[in-house]
Amino acid sequence: MKTSLLLLLLASGIAYGCMSEREVEVRMVNVQLVRIDTLTRYPNGEEKMLTWRSDDAIDYVTYEPMRTNYVIGSRMAVMVR
Repeated sequence: MKTSLLLLLLASGIAYGCMSEREVEVRMVNVQLVRIDTLTRYPNGEEKMLTWRSDDAIDYVTYEPMRTNYVIGSRMAVMVR
């Protein structure tokens, strides 16, 4: 009886711990596209690696499929942790 109650409490504690929410604080940053590279990340295809530079001279990198088109110098707002 005690062991089954202990196991039930332990299982409910684990389930509650997995369901807790996480809050992430982000801010919007204006960035400009400064470089486009083509690379092979996976054995079956190529991707574009886009390098973005913020007004604070911080570089950010994103990976996009080959079918997307961007122009160097384009600007956008992104969310940064």
